[in-house]
Amino acid sequence: MLKPPSSGIRWKAFKIDTPTFKITSVEKPDMSPFLFHMTGGEALTSILTGAGVTLPENTGFLRSCIPESSGTYNAPVVCFTESPTFALDFFRYRSYMRWSNDQRFGIGFDKSELVKYNVRPCVYADSQLTSDINKIKNHFDRLPIADQQVYSLFKSLIDKIYPLTTPLLEEEPFQGYMWEREWRYTDPNGLAFPYHTIKIICCPESEENAIRKILGRYSASIKFVRSWKEYNEVTSFLKSRSESLHIPPDAGYPDEKEFLSVLKDQLVNHVALLNKVKAYEMFIDSIADKKESVSAGITDLESGIENLERQIERLNNKRR
Repeated sequence: MLKPPSSGIRWKAFKIDTPTFKITSVEKPDMSPFLFHMTGGEALTSILTGAGVTLPENTGFLRSCIPESSGTYNAPVVCFTESPTFALDFFRYRSYMRWSNDQRFGIGFDKSELVKYNVRPCVYADSQLTSDINKIKNHFDRLPIADQQVYSLFKSLIDKIYPLTTPLLEEEPFQGYMWEREWRYTDPNGLAFPYHTIKIICCPESEENAIRKILGRYSASIKFVRSWKEYNEVTSFLKSRSESLHIPPDAGYPDEKEFLSVLKDQLVNHVALLNKVKAYEMFIDSIADKKESVSAGITDLESGIENLERQIERLNNKRR
């Protein structure tokens, strides 16, 4: 990671001010702006068509169910993960059930949109706290109602936190499911979602056309990925920044002071993006087919930075 040089580059060159729900794996390699619901191929078709449920046109449906290994826990929820796209296949290697169900399929939603739908991150609680919450929930309805206002407030609190609680399992050999980075929709009736909220579909290439037919015109704005081998966020990010990154020509700025200011601004932009992409490169070093494009982007940025620094040094020497 580059450190701020002594030539006046300040924290602005390294600042990341992306809103939390929009942070991508370029800014922070373990983050994603999406929430994914992973499933099998037949289940994905049922979800998108809303099989067995009366729905508006162009709407899918996710059923609520009680999570696996739930013990006495009995809250039906819809589960999502905020894992980055390239990390989703870990689920199949970690869980035999997911492997046997061929969970290479999934739907990715914009995290900000699902927050509006009241999807919330899980509360990973230790064994004692999980047990206490479960006991309170399971026995609460049998408690005498001494004060209706206090009773209603307390019941509302328990009803809201109970579906989001998942055990840390700190004393178990595999130490629980924190790797799921789970979020939940807690309405037991399930979640109906319009097609326009879908941002990503994970599926094998052989299944893509059939899924596109179901989604119709909405498929044009959906990114189809192979979660086990594909991740294009970094290239999309670099393309989105291409307009703001350039090496200004001398001829366009007759005023040397103005030209020097423009060069310094561009140096800040180049260094900031280089820092982000270098961090990303370290994280995906093992993904050979993507490393080439990332390395090319870094080479271009480093070349641009050298060019800018040479021009700034030349102008500074000239003005002395």
